Amino acid sequence: MTWFFATVDWFGRLDPRIWQAIVAGLFLAVGWVVNGWQNRRAAQRLRAERLRDAHRAIFAEIATNVSNLWNDGNLESDGAAMIERMQNDPTFVPFIPTEHHDRLFETLQTEIHILPRVTIDPVVRYYNQLDSLSAHITDMRTQRFLSLSPDRRIKMYEDYIEMRKQALEYGRLANYLIAEFADRGKDHATQEAARLAASVSTPAEDRSDP
Repeated sequence: MTWFFATVDWFGRLDPRIWQAIVAGLFLAVGWVVNGWQNRRAAQRLRAERLRDAHRAIFAEIATNVSNLWNDGNLESDGAAMIERMQNDPTFVPFIPTEHHDRLFETLQTEIHILPRVTIDPVVRYYNQLDSLSAHITDMRTQRFLSLSPDRRIKMYEDYIEMRKQALEYGRLANYLIAEFADRGKDHATQEAARLAASVSTPAEDRSDP
């Protein structure tokens, strides 16, 4: 124990100014640690808030399209009726209105990186499908479409219906995983995404805003 007492004696002989410097340094170091911890906590809270806001906005836009604009029964029945009319009247050309269902998503594109992998993939897949659908609609509104044979026009219209149905499925999947993420956490949503990986369809019905 001799070394211990010698060490205590040595510290006792230190100049008080050195002790002041040591104490000040310790306070400063502790302050840095605490401040860094607080900054990380604040950054985590801010990121979580931005993520919730982005999820809610995207969920709302997709839910509007899925529940109000696109319906399985209408797509099937209206599509079949239109194709039958085109088959019966080779001169008939359906009017295809332009569609724009991604206004909120456009404003959030600079924030898309904050989404977790489990939701960003289906969300991007859904909006990419909307882009493809929009391009297809543009093609169907050109003079070239009018000049196609009736069979070719019917085939393009059938593709149009199938693309809408696919977008509907992608939208349902995206919102299902967003809701699972909000309700039960990232790990559960990731498990659900893996379970549904073999199919874009989800057994879940429309969910309320998370």
